Amino acid sequence: MLTEFAFTPSIFDEDAHEDKEAWREQLKELGRNLFPRVSACPVVVSDLYAGSWNQVADQTVKRIKDQRARLLCEGILQKMRETLVSRPVCGDWPDEDIAWGREAIASDKAESIERIVANAATKNALLEEYKLIRSLEEVEEGGFWRGIVSDASPKMIIKDQIELLKKLWMHSEWIALINPFSCGNEQDFALHLISEAFGRSSDFGRPHFELHGQDDKKWMNIVNQVKSRLSVGQTVYMYHWPKLLDRIILAGSYSRESDGTKKKTVRWGVSMSHVAHGNEPSAPPTEWKLLRTEPLDYWFRKHVKEDAAGKPTPIPITPVTV
Repeated sequence: MLTEFAFTPSIFDEDAHEDKEAWREQLKELGRNLFPRVSACPVVVSDLYAGSWNQVADQTVKRIKDQRARLLCEGILQKMRETLVSRPVCGDWPDEDIAWGREAIASDKAESIERIVANAATKNALLEEYKLIRSLEEVEEGGFWRGIVSDASPKMIIKDQIELLKKLWMHSEWIALINPFSCGNEQDFALHLISEAFGRSSDFGRPHFELHGQDDKKWMNIVNQVKSRLSVGQTVYMYHWPKLLDRIILAGSYSRESDGTKKKTVRWGVSMSHVAHGNEPSAPPTEWKLLRTEPLDYWFRKHVKEDAAGKPTPIPITPVTV
């Protein structure tokens, strides 16, 4: 439900595009589709080389002489910053655009990036190495945007549903699964999500995981199941609410207050009508959707924010020790 894009800095390089008018139109089309006004943003942007891409892109934009183009690029880059996800360093410092393309390709081989986009010259130089590279010129073609949506109808197969959420659980510092049935007949979904989140590459750090469920006499069963899936240093924080009605997954990052206190910041959320109990490919699909800003903030404040009203005391679940 989140599609990851990696861009080489040349998309913002005025000198890398012969037809300046066509370049501006391509940028406008890029911005319109990446950041729709009436739905949740369905993309994340790779901040390649451990966050260095953002700095290089900013320097590239500042060198644009045409004021209209510079203002357009500044606006797009500012919106991209809201969606950036850090990518680990893969190679030597990329000192030119083709090297940035190779850095993106190497990062994709480690963890998939759905769209790698460059200017036409960089694309042509790298096409033999990586057939899937795209050029900015292609943004006006319908096929370029195929499959990029803010909602989905996944089949009732746990593995497929967890994979659909991969960008969310891979790129987040904290994850909160809110599901009244996590201690009952939907615990397998929660257990698979926990296993995948903690099993992600160490390059993306260790997540803080919260499991929000409804009071249930069976809760000790899932505690024991979680314990058996954790390794040393991993903890799941379980919250028992008197009543929950919705299935929501929220995820985000941390910010630091002036006194050094860490505070959660929510970045993404998905509302899930149902989740799979196992592997039922013939069952009717369910309906999921990315949350827009307003409902995202509502659910975060209601259940996950540090000062959420009535938030229960968490039960920390740690791995079984011998």
